[in-house]
Amino acid sequence: MSRPPLWRLAPWTRAPLLGLRQPAAVLAVLVTSAILACAVASAPLFLSSARSAALQQQLGDACAEVGWGQIGAGVQLRDQNGVSRGTRFDAAETDAALADAWSGAGRPGSRLVLATGIIGTTDNGPDAALVRDRAGVPLQIPGSLFYRPDALAHVDRVEGGDADGVWLPVGYARGGGVQVGDLIEVGGTPVTVAGLYTDLWATTPDSSWCDYRVLYANDTNANTPPPALLLATDVATFDALAGGFSVVTALRQVPVTAADQSVSDARALLAEQDSAQQRVALPPYEPLPNVRLPAAVARAELVESGLRGPVVPVAVAGALLALVLVAAAGSFWADRRATEVRLLAARGVGPVPLAGKAALELGLPALAGAAVGWAAARLLTAGIGPADDLDPGATTAALVSAVAAFVVGLGAAAAVAGLRARGTAERPLGAAPRWPARVPWELALLLGAGWCWLLLQTRDAVVSEGGVAQVNGLLVAFPLLAIAGAAVLLGRLVTGLLPRLRRWAGRRSPAVFLAVNRLTAARLATATLLVAVTLPVAVLGYTATLTASAQQTLEAKVGVQIGATRAVQTLSRFDPTPAIDAAGTFVVRYEGSAAAPDGEGDSAGRVDVQVLAVDPDDFAGTAFWDGSFADQPLPELLAALDGPDVDGRLPVVAAGLPAGDPDLRLGRTEVPAEVVATARVLPGRRTDAPVVLVAADRLPEITRNAGAARAAEIWTNGELAPAVEALTEAGGVRSRVLEPAGVQQAANFLGITWTFGYLSALAVFVGVIAVGGLLLYLEARSRSRVSGYVMARRLGLTRAAHLRSLLVELGGVAVAGILLGGALAAGAVALVYRRLDVDRVRPPTPLLDVPAPALALSAVVVVVVAGLAALYAQRAADRADPATVLRQDA
Repeated sequence: MSRPPLWRLAPWTRAPLLGLRQPAAVLAVLVTSAILACAVASAPLFLSSARSAALQQQLGDACAEVGWGQIGAGVQLRDQNGVSRGTRFDAAETDAALADAWSGAGRPGSRLVLATGIIGTTDNGPDAALVRDRAGVPLQIPGSLFYRPDALAHVDRVEGGDADGVWLPVGYARGGGVQVGDLIEVGGTPVTVAGLYTDLWATTPDSSWCDYRVLYANDTNANTPPPALLLATDVATFDALAGGFSVVTALRQVPVTAADQSVSDARALLAEQDSAQQRVALPPYEPLPNVRLPAAVARAELVESGLRGPVVPVAVAGALLALVLVAAAGSFWADRRATEVRLLAARGVGPVPLAGKAALELGLPALAGAAVGWAAARLLTAGIGPADDLDPGATTAALVSAVAAFVVGLGAAAAVAGLRARGTAERPLGAAPRWPARVPWELALLLGAGWCWLLLQTRDAVVSEGGVAQVNGLLVAFPLLAIAGAAVLLGRLVTGLLPRLRRWAGRRSPAVFLAVNRLTAARLATATLLVAVTLPVAVLGYTATLTASAQQTLEAKVGVQIGATRAVQTLSRFDPTPAIDAAGTFVVRYEGSAAAPDGEGDSAGRVDVQVLAVDPDDFAGTAFWDGSFADQPLPELLAALDGPDVDGRLPVVAAGLPAGDPDLRLGRTEVPAEVVATARVLPGRRTDAPVVLVAADRLPEITRNAGAARAAEIWTNGELAPAVEALTEAGGVRSRVLEPAGVQQAANFLGITWTFGYLSALAVFVGVIAVGGLLLYLEARSRSRVSGYVMARRLGLTRAAHLRSLLVELGGVAVAGILLGGALAAGAVALVYRRLDVDRVRPPTPLLDVPAPALALSAVVVVVVAGLAALYAQRAADRADPATVLRQDA
């Protein structure tokens, strides 16, 4: 009778279910396999999420039309000299062609926009035509023409009805003596004035006018107003008047929601746009597709490419840590099956069949863990990722990665189990560990960290490519390698002190003696557990601190440039009012020059300066300030502005200029001044020039012809609307606003905070791995712990004393891990955070922000988990049958 194959014998056929009999081991394998799968699957999901978020951030900060599909036709009817080119513009025909093209591309619901000039591109600009009143007298300002079906629903109507014609801005009409119902000429064509509306520049238009601001406001020069914006009531009116202009544009736009648009969605929309634009058969016209969305997509992909460098090492590091623990599960299997392994080895079973048996026992938990890991990666990306809108390819890549993680993890666990089983069968009990176990392999990690650090000395930690800030991968690899290598080395050194600690514990209480004795008896397991606690604490402390510091630095740079949370600026001249004081603080900005500090300045020995005339009484209450900006608080600096003159010179406060006489000039006007106090950074700095603060009520009058480029500003920490309204009521016109989104252009720097956010997620993953390692530690030592507990109970040890010993054992390792991890995190942060300057042009330099509550919570969680593990171990010991335990150890 032939011998059946091994895989058909009971030890192998029963193996899949046999492994489920140990809940703690099953849970440990499931958790570590889940983390392994989650680490590798999260990388493609995170990169896709970041790419979508970068696109959505750009589209959210821009006008809505930037993210829409758009096709169009532009035609130049006259040359630069105003001579007709013989081309006729037919609005109805053009509109029909554009609408049919979108319908043919599968997008029937498009929106019409008609305008004179170029709009909807990167170089917007209006075209003007002469407007004459009913007497044929030209109005002071020419006009441009605009039509959108809902345009009149988004203006403040002053007067008018439902008649066809054009609506004029009320200030423009009344300035020219034009009334509703009058017949005027636009570009030589008569048309009826159907109504009047409030000038858009004199109010706060809603978001529907965002992309058309250039048509009604000139943000760069208040003394050069744009053409008056005439709103046509219908397509026929626009068509009749268009011939009097040089440039006419017709657009058909497909609105989409930017908040849930992924890069794949944007590319699909652009493909439809290209298809629709190609369907437009209007040879004399210039195609006008949306060219801003492709630029946003390219920028989002640039953000993703910058993230790929640091994210991939992070994912690999997390995967390797999880893989080590998954492999440790194989070693644990061999220890738990030591008796069976020796029996099978005595019957001639080699390491390969034993590895196969381990794979069968660990397979179901590992498979379940891989599935849980993939689902966790997907849920985590949806819950805490930059965006939940993923590309289809990313989901597929994550699934393939999870499958590969399952195969590799199970293979590693099985291989370690086979090798461990062979060693168990072949090596005698009590044999000393072989030389590889005594080699400090962690030095290779430290050498790798040192090599990365040396490379980082010759490279920028943060680089800008195409205007997008990107983190150098070395900035991530160096601290991870250093923390991992140092954690293992410290674990080895600390556990090397355990024999001395055992002699000290011999004179202490039974609980302390038992705890230290158990830790010393299994130094390798103790070192592994210590490292498993130290690593997540160190990584979380490092990443949380850098993330908080980077965010605070970014906010400070934006706050310094704007001056406060928000600002509204105009070139108009007016005096502050109570409404302005209620909204914030009033600042007048001048361009000036001063004597250059040594080694700086132009050939004349001067440097440009920004001079801010402020109200010392309320400036500090609104202006952005950080304690690192100066050695004195801002109120004390401002108090110096009210001090006495210095030899007839005004006291001023400066950043970038030394104390003394700066030889200050505002344009061509000399202003006697004395720098009586200095700061490293002052709010309101928008160039790399020094900043000077002066009390507005003490500054001499600076005339219009002084060449000082005077600009009035209202800084506010509240909503913009009250500030804009106060400025308008005071006489300011054509204002422009400064907000964090516009100044920061967050898509440039999002990769930095996302990178360290991903690192923080890795720290949480490693923390879960530590929990899995704790379970394996408890299970691997359970037999010796339970047998020792049974014997000690016969010698009079109480249950409470044993529980205290478990708390001391596991709590001591937890506290040691917290202290070591905190020290490693502090060292890594000290080496790195100064190099994490996301924008070297804008001050301040990187700020340090330690998130103490988050770090304290992490420490509490570590201690609580150790306490729960001690309770679990005590419960397992109480449930053991003393007779069975003694019989197994006999």
